[in-house]
Amino acid sequence: MGNASGDPVATITEADATGEVADLYADIRATLGVPVVNLIWRHLAVFPGALPWAWESLKPLYASGAVTAQAAALRAGLAVPVLAGLSGPALGATGLEKNDLIQINMILRSYERSNAMNIIALGALLARLEGTAPRSEQSAPDTPVTPEDSPVEGEMPNLLPLDAMPPHVRALVQDLNRIGGRDEILASMYRHLANWPAYLALVHTLIAPFAAAGRLEPLIVEVIADGRRRAARLAQGLARPEMTPAGEVQADIRAALALFIDGPIGKMITIVPLIRQAMPPAETNSRST
Repeated sequence: MGNASGDPVATITEADATGEVADLYADIRATLGVPVVNLIWRHLAVFPGALPWAWESLKPLYASGAVTAQAAALRAGLAVPVLAGLSGPALGATGLEKNDLIQINMILRSYERSNAMNIIALGALLARLEGTAPRSEQSAPDTPVTPEDSPVEGEMPNLLPLDAMPPHVRALVQDLNRIGGRDEILASMYRHLANWPAYLALVHTLIAPFAAAGRLEPLIVEVIADGRRRAARLAQGLARPEMTPAGEVQADIRAALALFIDGPIGKMITIVPLIRQAMPPAETNSRST
C-alpha cells in the first residue's frame, strides 16, 4: 500500500507531520544523528499510538548508549569486501561534481548509520512483542564510538516518488531494489540517490555481479541473525510506557517490524557498505569545481 508521497507503505511523511508526530520525528533525527526519519518510523506513525509507544519504549536504550554500541559492533563484524568500480575517473565521467559527491556520501553514511541502529533498537522491541527476549538482561561489552559513528549532518535531497522519475530511472531503481531479494518494500535510499541516475547506474554495475555470484545473500542472512541476537539481549532494558496500544495495533507493529528487519533494513545494512567502500577517497573522487 503506497500513498501520494510515493512511499511503498502507508506513512506520515516528514513534510506532512504535525503536532506530536512532528516532535517525535525531530527527536528521532536528533537521537539517531541523521537528517532523515527512516521509512519504518514513518510507517509506524500511521498506527494509532504506535509511534509514541515505540519511541518511549526505546528511549532508555538510546540514552544508555546501548543502541549505538551494538550498532557499531554489528557493522564492525560485517565482513564486506572492497569492490572495484566506483573510481574517480568513472564518477567524473558521469558529470558528478564535488558537491554532488559530498551529498551522495552523506546519504550513504546516513543510511549506513541509521539502518544499523534501527535493527538493534526495533529488533529489541520486536523481541519483546514476539516473546523471544531473554528472561534476564545479558549486556554485551561496550563498543567505543568511532568518528564514523558520529552524527551525520546535511540536508537530504528530494525523496523522489517512482511516478516522478523518467521511465528508465524508475526501472533502474526497481531493478536495484530486486538485488538481494526482499523487495516487497522499496528501499528509500535508492529514491534519494535517483537524483543522480548516472551514479545509480554505476552502483548497479558494482553490486549486481556480486549478488549474482551468490556472495551477497550469506552476508544478508548473517547480519539479520546477528542483529536479532544483539537486539534480543537488550530487550530487558526497554521502558514500559503507561499507555499501551490496543492488541490489534500491537499485531500491526509486530508485523511491520518483522517485515522491515528481515527485509529492507537487513538487506541495506549489507549493501550500503559495499557501495561506500568502493568509493574513492573524497579528495580524488570528483572533478574540479
